[in-house]
Amino acid sequence: MLNSILLYLDPGSGSMLLSAVAGIIATLYFLIKGVFFKLLNMPAYLSGKRTKSAIKDKIVFYSEGGQYWNVFKPIIEELNHREISCLYLTSKENDEGLSCGLDHVKTKYIGEGNKAYFVLNTLSAELLIMTTPGVDVLQIKRSRGVRKYVHITHSAGGCSGYATYGVDYYDVVLTGGTGDKAMIEDLERARGTHKKDIRIIGCTYLDVLRKKLRETDAELYFERVRPTIMLSPTWGLHGLLRKSGETILKQLTLLDRYNIIVRPHPQAFISDKDVMEKLTALFPDSETLRWDNAPDGLNSMRQSDMMISDFSGVLFDYIFLFEKPVLSFKGHYDKRGHDSMDLSDDPWNLRMLEKTGLSISHDDLSTLPDIVENQLKGGTAISTFLDELRDGMDKYPDLSGIRGADAVESLLMANDAQIS
Repeated sequence: MLNSILLYLDPGSGSMLLSAVAGIIATLYFLIKGVFFKLLNMPAYLSGKRTKSAIKDKIVFYSEGGQYWNVFKPIIEELNHREISCLYLTSKENDEGLSCGLDHVKTKYIGEGNKAYFVLNTLSAELLIMTTPGVDVLQIKRSRGVRKYVHITHSAGGCSGYATYGVDYYDVVLTGGTGDKAMIEDLERARGTHKKDIRIIGCTYLDVLRKKLRETDAELYFERVRPTIMLSPTWGLHGLLRKSGETILKQLTLLDRYNIIVRPHPQAFISDKDVMEKLTALFPDSETLRWDNAPDGLNSMRQSDMMISDFSGVLFDYIFLFEKPVLSFKGHYDKRGHDSMDLSDDPWNLRMLEKTGLSISHDDLSTLPDIVENQLKGGTAISTFLDELRDGMDKYPDLSGIRGADAVESLLMANDAQIS
């Protein structure tokens, strides 16, 4: 009799098994949360009050927080210009949208968590327009009083990073360009889900930032006149600062060639607190280095000469707004639990960075100063592929508000035609 049994699982099969287990866990998680929410609100379901909310507006926007106001702002302002009334709901009391002061726009704070979910799950509207992924998957369920659910994508790097089923149960999706449109259609084929009405309107929040750039001046961080490098990666286990932050900052500060701005994703100061504390202690603010945690990174972007990132969408913001050199570090992009898991190819952002030669490996860290110098001298010209990138995520600069409002009006007219 064998005293022990040794099992071998090859890496490919192991990865498939882990993906399957992750998928099962995610499905059970969403199922349990859904059951919990229904039990929590069972009195409303039993009493028939679920479709009798006090909120009854034709066009309703919902924002999880103030950071999404710029996504909605161009469309809401254009609707207001056309004297089309709408309601803006938010879950943050300090949301700038609450004080927008537009004549044809009502605003309302509806609380957070279950308070907000109850309002959303019982309201009546012709159109409910949101940035929130996962409608009818997570806590926000489809209300029987809403005719159509409309999603606005809100990253110039694409929406492939959404948690699984991010837009599957929306009726309409407003995208920045052909990249997200192709991705959503790919998922529809892979999952056999219903075909959504996908409309390309351009990137709304980038239009807000463009206007701000034209109307404001930069607040300069450094007195020393020399190239400024902006390090702006995403957060999490595969984020650049967690994987190689110390080494990269050592390389960039070693020869004292640059001013350096470090602007991590805001979530990094929460989820990667240990990493942030270590790096800010090793590389504190100085006359040549600045940590930026301002509400938006526009001031840092406009005064920098180059950005180093990973697969964060901010890298594409930088390209579209400034057309300056960028470098992206290749890393392990974990697709498990994300919509990108079911795509037939890599997500748009990874394919574009690879195709344009803007992506380097962690093995290149020892020669990073030389690579940076080459990019600053025009090593990879953004202009040679800018049109292709814009077509993917920023197709109609400065026109997203008009095109978004056109889409909303068209959807309302279609609803009216169905009723008549």
